[in-house]
Amino acid sequence: MLKYGHILLIEDDLDLAAMLIDYLSGCGFEVVHAVSAEQGITRYRTDKFDILIVDIQLPNWDGFQFVEYISKLNKKQFVLFLTARLSKTDKLRGLRLGGNDFITKPFDVEELALKLQNYTVKHTLVSQRPINVGDIKLNDQLYTIEFGDKSKQVVSPREFELWTFLANKPNVVLRREEILMALWGENDYFLGRSLDVFICKIRKMLKRSRYVAIKTVYKVGFILEVSNENCH
Repeated sequence: MLKYGHILLIEDDLDLAAMLIDYLSGCGFEVVHAVSAEQGITRYRTDKFDILIVDIQLPNWDGFQFVEYISKLNKKQFVLFLTARLSKTDKLRGLRLGGNDFITKPFDVEELALKLQNYTVKHTLVSQRPINVGDIKLNDQLYTIEFGDKSKQVVSPREFELWTFLANKPNVVLRREEILMALWGENDYFLGRSLDVFICKIRKMLKRSRYVAIKTVYKVGFILEVSNENCH
């Protein structure tokens, strides 16, 4: 059996946790279980995990508070939220905290396992070489953007995903819905507003670049304009 990764599961529903541990273990994952955020923090501090699966509704600290705490320790941590109800407010809050995906209860455990397997395979096989575009370098080891003026900017995991998506398609018009579906898996008004916030942040950072700019294509989307891709 292929070995996929090490999961920390934060779930206070013992029946659900037992089912997930049994199924995911059978799919090649090693699963460590914690029933509360406090216990999860203790586990996290003593071990290294590829994936966190976090129930939003937890006693004392909720899942958002737990992930906010963890993100201070490791901005690159992959996080999947479990929730019984997913409001737009909750989804936006989770994304801003660095959450990578949401699973709404009840869910298909086979679908969950496939998502996790796809993530770990992609994470293992993706090149760790920095991405160069114009006079900018994207370093996914540190979630850092390095500019031609030698300055550096650490960004959130979500912001880095958008940076990477744009940098991999320079001088190509990208439709808003294409970006939203690629990064968030949905295309709606609220996520569109979040995209606009991220684009605004990137524009401000790009003032440090001599060769790269992001332009809006009216009623279509955006384009990362690179005037000299060979400069470093």
